[in-house]
Amino acid sequence: MLIRFTVENFRSFAEETVFSTLPGRAKKHADHIIPTPVADIAVLRAAVIYGANASGKSNLVRAIAFARQFIVDGLRPKQPVPVEPFRLNAGSNFRPSRFEFEFVAGGQVYAYGFAADRQRVHDEWLYVIRSAQSEYSLFQRISDEKGVAQITFGNAAVTSGTDRQFLDFVARTVRPNQLLLTKMAENNVDLFEPPYEWFRTALTIIFPDSFARSIQLRVHKDQRFSQALAAFLQDMNTGITEVCTTPVKPDEIDFPLDLLEYELNTPEQSVEKNNGNGEADKMLVLNGPNGRYLIHRDEAGALRAYVLHTRHYAAGQPVDFQLAEESDGTQRLFDLFPVLYGATDRVFIIDELERSLHPNLVRHFIRQFLRSAGRNQLIVTTHESTLLDLTLLRRDEIWFVEKSPSGVSAMYSLEAFKPRHDLDIRKGYLQGRFGAIPVFGSRLFLEGEEA
Repeated sequence: MLIRFTVENFRSFAEETVFSTLPGRAKKHADHIIPTPVADIAVLRAAVIYGANASGKSNLVRAIAFARQFIVDGLRPKQPVPVEPFRLNAGSNFRPSRFEFEFVAGGQVYAYGFAADRQRVHDEWLYVIRSAQSEYSLFQRISDEKGVAQITFGNAAVTSGTDRQFLDFVARTVRPNQLLLTKMAENNVDLFEPPYEWFRTALTIIFPDSFARSIQLRVHKDQRFSQALAAFLQDMNTGITEVCTTPVKPDEIDFPLDLLEYELNTPEQSVEKNNGNGEADKMLVLNGPNGRYLIHRDEAGALRAYVLHTRHYAAGQPVDFQLAEESDGTQRLFDLFPVLYGATDRVFIIDELERSLHPNLVRHFIRQFLRSAGRNQLIVTTHESTLLDLTLLRRDEIWFVEKSPSGVSAMYSLEAFKPRHDLDIRKGYLQGRFGAIPVFGSRLFLEGEEA
């Protein structure tokens, strides 16, 4: 679970900006609050973020996505760190960008962050939070002007059972453009596995053009999943009654066979599924605008391919469609379904939740998430104003992003306004009461008009 995220000097966030899921004073919807292993810290299950176009909503998601990718994937030696400092102030180019997360992983609450420019990591830190007022250090890293890292391990790291000499060895070999957390994970240091794994597996970011990578694999292998997906699509009134995979010739999927062979044998592209005989089947998942495919080898070593299909019924007879033949909204629902099914202790961050979806579907999706069991979190950016309803969300679950005339984004919560519980939040927002809405100028001339 994400407790707090802080970003500074990244894209439109020039100054330190904090997004928090800590509950405010609101008493309504107490079931939206989830306890954490730290007794005096709890978090909210959901957050919706509003703002005008180009206000910075997506930049917040991009900041989280950048930090996650830097942590999980790392960089090649001497590769520039792809940070994007604020560009509307010349001095910002000479300051590092800063990112910090407070989150729950492996039964503990961590605070992890780093500051970096394109050349190197300047600072990095990892703490365990014991209470709202108490924490202890696992490591701190400070780099000098030449990029040489000075790393100090806290007493908890030294006394954890991890070999101190090995910790020092790993610390000495960390590159200027590499995070120590990433390096520790590469060297299988157990102490740092929970926070690293949180970034790798728990933190899930869904952009408007993201594909749910494992949909066709799960439909192919898991009948309960495919039935649940079909029920969800029926509930969303798509007309789909079944979801399945059907065989297709590998040379019919408009993808070079030699490239299929290569990617099937590339660990980063293929997924492994136990075949029931104690062995792992390598399977390749392909997502694209023309179809969603699953590729694997049979026992004889030949390529087998399957395509994801939807099934409708007309006059009692089944009619199959490829997913690419369904509406954009239906395809979007496929990619959102994993948020509602089978996940646990996950943080889902969705940019532009409402893309291609009817307002009623968006509201129903949020309601279904909040009604579901589990300890997952959902954080979305949206323009869908029908969610601005205190019968659906708490006021501390509603956030706004507004950009100043100088191009700097700022975030604030509806909680700061302390609105009455019976106030029409949607009407107030559209009237500009809370800011974060477009302000139109008058310098617009239609064709044929004189300036």
